[in-house]
Amino acid sequence: MKTFGCESNRADTEAILLILSGSGIPLAPSEASADAVIVNSCTVRGETERKVLKYASSLPGKHVIVTGCMAAVQPALIRANAPSASIVSPNNASSLPSVIREGRHALALRPGTAKPDPAPFARGLVYTIPISRGCTGSCSYCIVRLARGSLMSTPPARVAMLAEEAVRAGAHEIRLAAQDTGIYGADIGSSLPELLGIVTSLGGDFRVRVGMFNPPPASQSALLGGLLGAYSSEKVYRFAHMPLQSGSGGVLAAMGRRYAPSDFLGAVSAFRGRFPDVTIATDIIVGYPGESEEDFGLTVAAVLDARPGKIHIARFSPRPHTPAATLPQVPEHVKKRRSRELAAVKRQVQLSNNERWVGSTIEAFVFGAAGAQSMAARMDNYKPVLITPCSPALFGTRVTVEVDSCSPFSLRGSFTRR
Repeated sequence: MKTFGCESNRADTEAILLILSGSGIPLAPSEASADAVIVNSCTVRGETERKVLKYASSLPGKHVIVTGCMAAVQPALIRANAPSASIVSPNNASSLPSVIREGRHALALRPGTAKPDPAPFARGLVYTIPISRGCTGSCSYCIVRLARGSLMSTPPARVAMLAEEAVRAGAHEIRLAAQDTGIYGADIGSSLPELLGIVTSLGGDFRVRVGMFNPPPASQSALLGGLLGAYSSEKVYRFAHMPLQSGSGGVLAAMGRRYAPSDFLGAVSAFRGRFPDVTIATDIIVGYPGESEEDFGLTVAAVLDARPGKIHIARFSPRPHTPAATLPQVPEHVKKRRSRELAAVKRQVQLSNNERWVGSTIEAFVFGAAGAQSMAARMDNYKPVLITPCSPALFGTRVTVEVDSCSPFSLRGSFTRR
């Protein structure tokens, strides 16, 4: 299997592998030895879409089966670029064993609400658990909501069972993944704060990383208060991933986002007021149709005001079947310039945030090697730390580190004692 895209896609891959193993279909040890290759696709951005199509069309002699978001919303594009591929939408994952056995050119695109049972995606000491699928938003630029459908939350008891299994298997970090974790449970009478309370009540030494959630607007103050309470548990990383997307209220409204810049800044202030060392992560889209220089300036100002610890910048990429794709586009050279300017601000802000840790002594959990000379670790606010020297005996332990330098992306230090 070849997986593109987000943590939810990787978790879907694990669920698909369970379906296949349950049907007696083993995973080949290598691509070269495989009879069939399943491509779990992503179509969130044009550049990712091109990578998927290039890979799917580069496997002569293999039975290529494309699933994932692209299979759900762009099957014709797949067929045009990989004519011999089978196409299976995510809601039809249970048909994959028969598609593999029956051969090429299969189509399984029936609409429906079926989905693979959630399965944790393991990577070393990190396990990702999908807590919901789909969303309730109506963003004008988003094709993923068309692929993933409406909200379908996994019951809290099922998430707790998967988390228990992960902890027994040695997980130190449990990532709760969704298109928007903040709306978890709205369809089943639950909520993200309630789920966090259940998961953090489990025994064991582990931390929970909460996946992306949209900034709660002022009308949802109860959700923000509940999140702040849930984050008080020592088992929750002090890490809040909230997308800003734009510092312009007009652009956010055109995007179909359901919050204002003031909601984002207010949520950042509330988290920092309760947890001064919290790491704020955010996402920004540069060059949305109609974005003016003034709008872009408001985004830069909001970044300088919020000073997030992690900033992801994406140039707007029009996606088919979305309203934003039909609008007059910002010229590519303008998007590239704005992206470069914002990237410079990003490096400045992230470096400034990290510099305040230099000279301090911190606690961090070691996840493994980071190259030949260093170990990769994380603080309880999810800030990454590179530690020297590398000592495999310390993998999977908490250590004390003296921070002696930093970059815009991580801290660097020396191990002192366990």
